[in-house]
Amino acid sequence: MKKLTIAAAGLTAAVSLGIFVSPTFASYVNSLFNDKGIKTAAENGFTQKLDMKAMDKGITIEVKEILADPLQIALIIDAKDKEGKKLTVDDLQEIECFLTDKSENKKFERTDYPATGWSFGPHDDYIIITREMNDLFNEQNPMPDDMFVHLNFHKIGNTEGKWQFKIPVDMKKASAATKLISINKEYTSLQGLSFNFKNIEFLPSATRITLETKQTKEWKEKTQKISKERGFRDDLNNLKEGDDFTPFYAAHALKSTGFAYQLLDEQGNVIVARDNVLRQIGIQKNENPISGLGAKELPDGSTKHFDLFLPIKDKKLLTLKLYAIYTNEVTDFQARLNLANLSKNPVTQKDTFGNTFTFKDFTLRERDEYRQGNRKDIIKVKDGVIKFEATLAKDIVDTDVWSAKDDTGKGYRAYPDYPGYWDDNKTVITKDENGLVHLSGEIYINKIGHQPKELTLSYHIVKKQHRDVDWKVDIPLGK
Repeated sequence: MKKLTIAAAGLTAAVSLGIFVSPTFASYVNSLFNDKGIKTAAENGFTQKLDMKAMDKGITIEVKEILADPLQIALIIDAKDKEGKKLTVDDLQEIECFLTDKSENKKFERTDYPATGWSFGPHDDYIIITREMNDLFNEQNPMPDDMFVHLNFHKIGNTEGKWQFKIPVDMKKASAATKLISINKEYTSLQGLSFNFKNIEFLPSATRITLETKQTKEWKEKTQKISKERGFRDDLNNLKEGDDFTPFYAAHALKSTGFAYQLLDEQGNVIVARDNVLRQIGIQKNENPISGLGAKELPDGSTKHFDLFLPIKDKKLLTLKLYAIYTNEVTDFQARLNLANLSKNPVTQKDTFGNTFTFKDFTLRERDEYRQGNRKDIIKVKDGVIKFEATLAKDIVDTDVWSAKDDTGKGYRAYPDYPGYWDDNKTVITKDENGLVHLSGEIYINKIGHQPKELTLSYHIVKKQHRDVDWKVDIPLGK
């Protein structure tokens, strides 16, 4: 965590984006962003090489390069100690980052911790600082042509000092190269999820699609009824550590929906695609994505989605096609396991949808855990690990809200080790020629500490994919 404090800005240098195109900036950031978006922007003249240095207490910080467009500002930083040794992002202990208008009288975000939208990361021997712009400006508060980026470093490692930068940014060229096409087309699926395709934006470093989704009144009433009948609960009132949180997790999972869409060119080729079945990375339909800006809850209960893809060019017509809707459905699944004999006598069990799980083995795994989030207070805990294989039923792509209970009646959280869910990523997810999802991996029993005689595994939610959607929106691009 970086502590951000308030301090006066110091060093100043003139920056006019597009005057100098660096041959090295693309190689700095390509692997960090894991896409070619910023490389494309750099190749088209939207980066600027800088020569800005600040020295104090024998430590030198240099701002080497900047990229700016209406999507983001990215800065490459180099830091060295008095012996010339490279410093890392972990050495940046106290940093202040903010944006102002040209007069410096208006700040475009709060400067107290956390400074939402600023991120810091390593890249080879350098450090990159980025600021997403989507939450700063809108029609009522438009982005100015000229701004200052303020970077103030107050503590590097154990050394306190002042390393201060004020970097002018000229957005005129990047803004002129940005094309926003308003769409505002609506659709409501049979499942009860409404869409509004707001717009598509072509920027120097990315293509951004903005959609709003909202669940219909009928869908909400249906899920509330199911939740009540099942004994699920929406609140945490009177729940404490050690209690069974399964009804709370199940209620929130039941209310969740998802979707997938594609962007097609004139010939029907998929140019980009988005699928928010987040944990099932092995079967996602994502094409050419950049890490998305996520979603924002709106006051009317709808959700605004910001999705980023690689820059699109040389197209005359694009079509957005809704690919699928995802809903969460309740199920009853229980598998009673004799752990001592599990490796010799695997247990196979089906749920009401026809999803089939086979549990093969139980072991204990020791790991470190921070006590109450304190990274200096580390304790050892033991999780149970159950190996499994599964074949999901037609149109089912996921299971959720797992729990376990030992032979004494004590409950535990349980987690399948899906790709992207844990660092280990030991579960393999595939889809066969019939469209059925197959899984092979491990389920973790959180902090069980020992091997009980028996364990009952349960899950309460399955995610269903609906392909009975029919919505296409043409996007004429013109010249």
